[in-house]
Amino acid sequence: MAKSKPIGIGVGVAILGLIIVYASSQTVDLKVNDSMSDSELAAASIDWNYYDLLKNIDELEGKIIHFTGTVNVASENGVFGINVGQSSIREDVIFVEYDKEEFVKRDMVEGYGYVKGIRNIERTNTVGGADILEQVPNIEAIKVSCTSC
Repeated sequence: MAKSKPIGIGVGVAILGLIIVYASSQTVDLKVNDSMSDSELAAASIDWNYYDLLKNIDELEGKIIHFTGTVNVASENGVFGINVGQSSIREDVIFVEYDKEEFVKRDMVEGYGYVKGIRNIERTNTVGGADILEQVPNIEAIKVSCTSC
């Protein structure tokens, strides 16, 4: 019996230590919203490029990015597509979820948003299923403004 007390206390201390390490490793979420100034959002955003975003989408999920581009897919159900850059083959596209304002093709927009994951661009095939044509980054917008409207 005397030996079981030190073992029980040791296990308890080890568990408490693991809880403290886990809690200290968690990042504190910033309360980010659309009432923040552009400079505050800029300070909270990360540097990114299109190909790193695609390759590391899981690690970047939840991070805030700044984006600028030209609308190439008009708003529908609160989602629109924008060209954010030009590669040697074709334009780099992201989809943005934003239901506070509608945008039309060729609008130039600028904004901030959370990396949400990947969105599949699909087309219906002849047997009624869907073929994935491309996978693009999906962003949940915090604030978007039209710079050419």
